[in-house]
Amino acid sequence: MYGKPVSLRAMAEKWLALQPEMQLCITRHAHGARRRRSCVYVSTVCAVGEVGMFFFRHDDGGWYIFPPHESRVSMGVLPIAVFA
Repeated sequence: MYGKPVSLRAMAEKWLALQPEMQLCITRHAHGARRRRSCVYVSTVCAVGEVGMFFFRHDDGGWYIFPPHESRVSMGVLPIAVFA
């Protein structure tokens, strides 16, 4: 759906405009045991102060700046065999 999964480093470099001399601080946050989704907060210090963003892990293994879609409850119909 989103294309090739993107690594956390590549996403951080893209969105935070990282330079090679910048140090990163990565903090892991969890959404809870029930959903088993993870996100991390990546921050760095630059000329304007500390900047950071949350990155969310999706089912395809990639990291994105938006949370994954919630799985919704669905209902289906199973075929029933009728014996005469």
